[in-house]
Amino acid sequence: MNQLDRTIAAMVDRLACGRLINTWLREKHPELAITMAAKADGSSCEIPVGNQSIVVVCKRYSLGGFHAWDENVLLREPKGSIRRIGPSELAGIMLDSIEEGTPDTRRIALDRIRRSIEISHSQAAFQSNLEPVSTGERAERSLWLGHPFHPLAKSVAGFTPADFRTYSPERGATFHLCWLLAEPDQVENYLCSPESMARADALLAAVSGLSATVIAGRIIIPCHPWQAERLRDHPDLRSRLTSGTLRLLGPSGEAVTPTSSVRTVWFRERGLCVKLPLEARITNFSRVNTAEQLSRSIAGARAIAAAEREVRAAGLTILKEPGGRILRKPPREGAPQTCPETGFLLRINDFPDGVDPIVVAGFVEPNPRTGRPNLSTIAGGIFYEPQRALEWIETYAGIVLLPLIRLFATTGICLEAHAQNSLVAFEKGWPARLFVRDLEGMAVDRERFRRAHPEIIADLDEALFYDRDVAWRRFLYYCVVNHFAHVLSAVAELSGDEARLWEASRHVLEKEAGPVRALIDELLSAASLPAKANLSSCVAGRGENPDYVMIPNPFRAVRWPSSQSQVRGKIRFEKAPS
Repeated sequence: MNQLDRTIAAMVDRLACGRLINTWLREKHPELAITMAAKADGSSCEIPVGNQSIVVVCKRYSLGGFHAWDENVLLREPKGSIRRIGPSELAGIMLDSIEEGTPDTRRIALDRIRRSIEISHSQAAFQSNLEPVSTGERAERSLWLGHPFHPLAKSVAGFTPADFRTYSPERGATFHLCWLLAEPDQVENYLCSPESMARADALLAAVSGLSATVIAGRIIIPCHPWQAERLRDHPDLRSRLTSGTLRLLGPSGEAVTPTSSVRTVWFRERGLCVKLPLEARITNFSRVNTAEQLSRSIAGARAIAAAEREVRAAGLTILKEPGGRILRKPPREGAPQTCPETGFLLRINDFPDGVDPIVVAGFVEPNPRTGRPNLSTIAGGIFYEPQRALEWIETYAGIVLLPLIRLFATTGICLEAHAQNSLVAFEKGWPARLFVRDLEGMAVDRERFRRAHPEIIADLDEALFYDRDVAWRRFLYYCVVNHFAHVLSAVAELSGDEARLWEASRHVLEKEAGPVRALIDELLSAASLPAKANLSSCVAGRGENPDYVMIPNPFRAVRWPSSQSQVRGKIRFEKAPS
């Protein structure tokens, strides 16, 4: 191992430990935020973990919880002895001390955390030989570390090392899809509009490389090649494939690029994305597309189409999802009627000419050669001057956070605009436009949307609608805690004082008037904000319906409430009653 490899390996271990520590603080000891703020001058912090404690220096304190830590992580054992530990041992100590789950689920979680760390090492080494992130495609392929509060961020259970090399975006993979051809009566359709789906179908036929003679009036269902191998022996498909009533062809057609989600692929030159099913367990769960998820996504697309005027007025662009499909199963009483391993959604990347938006998760990701966020390359020397850094974050708040709040205020639509679903176009390093993708996680305040668009609400899937408070809590997590706080912490890492950046952002919001004013006041005055408890939830088997914890609101930047019970308890985002 040469010196560069050793440096990168040490950085990966430091960041892996940092992710675990920050996650632990968020989920188990949020009250330590006050102590840490006072010790971010190079003093050691002592963090309880069961009957032991972690001793580590906080190099940079973050109001949003994205703290930076020294590479030396020490364990103080019950009898007082102290020794250095690495990320895998740290994860084991944490899992041994929590109440969630069972011994078996904690063991499985530890195995997956260790595997995720190993994958990060491998991906970082590969990424260190690539050009810096400066384009949309390069950003999609750059997430070797991933979600800063998810210990399983790079875990893809079911992928072999060869699969990672062949299919992962971090390895620069390109490949060709496989194609199911099914008779129309075997397929369930989910259409935003017949016209938009007809255009998308024509595009899909073109990229498949299949002739009209081969297609012969059947429906094309794209398949990831990894998934196609599993479909050949699927109990509900095997007989149809053998008889020829269902055909599985390929790989063929134009090459695709996997995006940062791994299972969504991009025909870049066509502006077409396909959200594919993968039975691989990416982070917490298998990424198939159920009929319910397809229906919800297309209901979201139809709601967005109805609110097109408000979307434009808010100042953002939402990528269109014209439709999707899923194979029907042979009817059996009490059994699911569709095959989620075949469901897919189409998305149109309708970026204006010359515009190349960059996924937020890509530009906040650290570069494995420098350890600094990729944003430093995109923004050039902007962050060398503190005043320009303040102006940059004010611009970002104006083109990202404000449009999302405006849309919620006027329509009740909360987009799941987390860091991996949000893309930002830049002009000479300055943020210029927000694009949001993936409508499956969209949540809509029923009453607010009813007032804005009563003509369509009865035709939309009920799963789209939530009570106002639940939709607003989801907004606070996805748009503020997950997305905006992460960007702000990356800017602080490059430029300095994070508190000043939060204050500058607050001033931008305070200038806004009109229907959004009440929501802004509610955001700025809240003592705490919701955050996902990913570690506890994955151990407890609640990855798809996770626990949430409350964290201090960085916009207030004040001391915590005197009663820690206000912020330490877990909450759940339950589905609102219809």
